[in-house]
Amino acid sequence: MNDTPFTERLRNLIGRDCRYYGRPCRIIEVMAGEGRLILEARERLPPIQPDQYGQAAFRGNEHIEVRLYGDGEALSDDLLHILEGLRDPLP
Repeated sequence: MNDTPFTERLRNLIGRDCRYYGRPCRIIEVMAGEGRLILEARERLPPIQPDQYGQAAFRGNEHIEVRLYGDGEALSDDLLHILEGLRDPLP
């Protein structure tokens, strides 16, 4: 499903902070064609990222893909959780 007005409204949320099951995140992209919302985890200390040889190289924030739609045309539970959390201010 590619609902252009809906995905455009989601694009307006890019840059907003949110919580994804208790984890502080920021909405960084909406991939309408793939039906995904991309979050960037914003923990105080990002995880260590390995280089191509498996050695610790640098720290980088984790990216989380959230499905926009669940079964059929219904919105996914994960997306509804994020949207519900946007109504409440973050501490």
